[in-house]
Amino acid sequence: MMHIVKRSPYESSALSNALNYIVQGDIMLLTEDGIYAAKKGGKYESLLKNLIQKNAVYCLLADIKARGIQDGEIIENVKIIDYKGFVEKAIEHNPMTWA
Repeated sequence: MMHIVKRSPYESSALSNALNYIVQGDIMLLTEDGIYAAKKGGKYESLLKNLIQKNAVYCLLADIKARGIQDGEIIENVKIIDYKGFVEKAIEHNPMTWA
């Protein structure tokens, strides 16, 4: 399954809800304001680093750019993908969006 988190973890429980259901082999895609969870030095850095040990975590490039986040501000080992990559992952994994 691909867990899509679109809302900021600072304003929503979408990330924590997704984490309650993610199992090994699932992936997580952070889009829109959800990408704030992947910023280095943020409140959710250690949580995502732990998740990355078992699951792939992705951020959508367009949303990173739209929010003015610079290269190097995303947690290491979070993969950055474009819209094509997003579609490919959606085809490979059953997507579930957390709001």
